[in-house]
Amino acid sequence: MIRNGIIVTAVLCASLAATPLSAAAASDGWQRVGSGLQGGVSGMALVEGAPAGPGLADAVVVRDNKEDRESRVATVRLRPGQTPVVTELPWFGVVPADLEALDAVPGRPGHYIAVASRGDAYRVVVTDGRATAEEEPAALPGRRDGDNYESFALHRDRSGRTYAVWATRGSGAEKAVVRAASVRIGADGLEFGMVSARQEFAVPFPDEDEVRHISDLKVLDDGTVLVSAASDPNVNDGPFASAVYDAGRLTVNRANDAVLRMKPRHALTPLSRFTRQDNRKIEAVAFLPGQLGLWGTDDENFGGSVTFERVG
Repeated sequence: MIRNGIIVTAVLCASLAATPLSAAAASDGWQRVGSGLQGGVSGMALVEGAPAGPGLADAVVVRDNKEDRESRVATVRLRPGQTPVVTELPWFGVVPADLEALDAVPGRPGHYIAVASRGDAYRVVVTDGRATAEEEPAALPGRRDGDNYESFALHRDRSGRTYAVWATRGSGAEKAVVRAASVRIGADGLEFGMVSARQEFAVPFPDEDEVRHISDLKVLDDGTVLVSAASDPNVNDGPFASAVYDAGRLTVNRANDAVLRMKPRHALTPLSRFTRQDNRKIEAVAFLPGQLGLWGTDDENFGGSVTFERVG
């Protein structure tokens, strides 16, 4: 129902340090955090200030659901040796369709930016067991009709300025397009600066089916751009394949503009690799202290799962 341009819904669906990165080590095991087509993890952000370590994290995840009364956001509590505690949150405000990315606003606990596939960015506050879109969404700079976005990240530099990095996902021979800009996140909403960096990007693996060259990205404290890629045969049972890469670096020049240096395809080596036999479609990444990655999947009919993996 639309009243005065604002959509309000209460979702009733229930479910559920800066050293170079090196080759991946063994996974700690997958944990289910959502069931079926409505339970995938399409984006993920760690809760600022929460404890984090091997098997230990608190995260907020988004679901790429499109219909009314389907979950958009959930919290996930992970503890060693325990079953994940997943809480689907009611959504208040303008209801998005197809949320594909999420990152935490640096220095503002409980505040997040969620991005839908068409390039709408929502400022979301998660508190008191609910998720609230604070205002109308803002369009990502440079967005064009037909673009498909699956990734978005925020990075605060030493001066305290905040920058956004996002990308189209690409498909097969069509490379992903990565962009960066400054961003101001205030009480009155989001304000993106001009795009100051644009680069195309493609991965060597996966290399079959419909390859999504960037299914998620995050920017680490040292500026490393961490990227996941995934293949999807457009069959809800898969088989899927995925990889995670140290894909390049974000820096800031003397004019305080964001600069991207993404690696060419031939220079990329997976930090983590999941083949069609593994049947995992990684669409969400986060990075914890101690060179520990947290990967999240949207495995379609198989729901959503997460795993910790040491990558350095």
